[in-house]
Parts: sequence; C-alpha cells; structure tokens
Amino acid sequence: MRLWRLFLGICFSFIGFNSMAQENVMKIKLSIENQDVIIRLQQNSATEQFVKMLPAQFEFRDFAGEEKISNFPQPISLEGAPRGMIATAGKLFIYAPWKNFGIFYKTHSTRPDNNLIELGEVESGLNYLTQQEGDFTAQIEVIR
Repeated sequence: MRLWRLFLGICFSFIGFNSMAQENVMKIKLSIENQDVIIRLQQNSATEQFVKMLPAQFEFRDFAGEEKISNFPQPISLEGAPRGMIATAGKLFIYAPWKNFGIFYKTHSTRPDNNLIELGEVESGLNYLTQQEGDFTAQIEVIR
C-alpha cells in the first residue's frame, strides 16, 4: 500500500511539474491585417533578445517560395545561441550568415542546417502566412 501511495505521489508531482513547464512557455502573436499567427518560442539567448525588441512592426518579403523573412530593428548577438535546425514548415528561425529572421511556410530540408537558429514554432495560423503574396507588414507582440 505504501508503495502504491509513493507511486501516485510521484505521478502527481510529475503532472504538476509538467503543467508548470507549460505555463512558462512564452508565445508571440504575429498580426497580418486581421489575422493572427501564434508562435511558441524556444528558450535561448537569441529568443530573449528578440522578445526585448517587441512589440514592433516588421516588413516581410517572400524568399525562395518557402519562407517569409524580415530584418531585426537592431543587431542581435548569436553568441551562445544553439545552431542546427531542420528547416520545416512552421519554424521561426534566424539565418546566422545574414543575421535576419524568418518563418518557413514550406519544408525546405530534412537535414539540420548549422546556419539556422531556432526561435520557435507556429502553433496556429500558418495558413495566413502562406497566403501572403509579395511584401507585407506584420505587428509582432508577446502574448504570454
């Protein structure tokens, strides 16, 4: 009986820790006209710098028919940022050689690319991003 209680205690503790971890997840909202793209952020030094720039408006353009890219309003340090990301649809990233950022709306590769630093992943609204033709402006703000 004591072993069963210990087991239940561990299970409930794990559930509690898991819920706390989910509560600490930061998200941003990218607003395009009256549509929103919600992105769950990674926790790393590059993401922290990006969040400090928000809220802000960004000019996006299509690149290679697979991604929407923009520039940071100020330089960002990539020191200590984890490199190596698989370029799949929905990933928010920094392209290290150009020090710009973007979101893949189509999968580009199935292999990790060390020039990419992952900032986050789209949770909802990727279709709104995909529908944008040409250049567009988006407001980005922290929502949680």
